[in-house]
Amino acid sequence: MYKITYNGDGITTEFPFAFPFFQNSDVRVSVNGKMLNENEYAVIANENLTGGNVVFPVPPSASDTIDVFRHITLSRIIDYQPTAEIDPEDLNTDFNFLLEAFRDFNKIDIDLAEWANTHDSMMSLLKYTVALIEDKLGGGAVLGLYNNLLTVLQSALPTLISDYGSVAEPAPNENRDDYGIL
Repeated sequence: MYKITYNGDGITTEFPFAFPFFQNSDVRVSVNGKMLNENEYAVIANENLTGGNVVFPVPPSASDTIDVFRHITLSRIIDYQPTAEIDPEDLNTDFNFLLEAFRDFNKIDIDLAEWANTHDSMMSLLKYTVALIEDKLGGGAVLGLYNNLLTVLQSALPTLISDYGSVAEPAPNENRDDYGIL
C-alpha cells in the first residue's frame, strides 16, 4: 500500500505524495487515525497522475499525524459497448487499474470478512471483463443477432407457408407481391 506519513507543524498546508493513482478519489487522508471526507482536503495531481499534493484549507496542528495513502475504489472506469471497437489504450488502462488494485491488496493487512467481500466483487468484475472481451473477439454480437434472426424465421416461416400454401406450389398472382415467386 502506498502511504506517506507527516507530522503537522501548524503552518504547512500542502503535503506532497509520489505514488500513482487513477482519480482524485483514490487519494485518501487521515489525521490522527481518523479518515477525512473528501471535502476536508484537496488533491492537486501532477500531469500523469503519478503524484501531487494534498492541500488543507487550515494547517493541521503540531500534534497531528497526517497519513496520505492510496485506496483504489473497485469500480468500472471504462464501459465497453457490445458493438463498439475496443480501444487498446482503454484496455491497458483497465488492466493497469486491476494490477494496481491487486498490489494494494498484497500490501495491506485486512480482516477476512472484508477480504471475502472485496474478493467477490473483484471476481465478478474480472469474469464480466473476460466475458465481454471474449464476446468482442469471437464476434458474439453479430453471431447473437444472426441466431436471433434464425429463431424468428424458424417460427415465422411455417406460419407464412401455411397461410399461402406449400413452397412447392406456384404462387397465385394475387399473392405474388407478398412473397414473390418461390
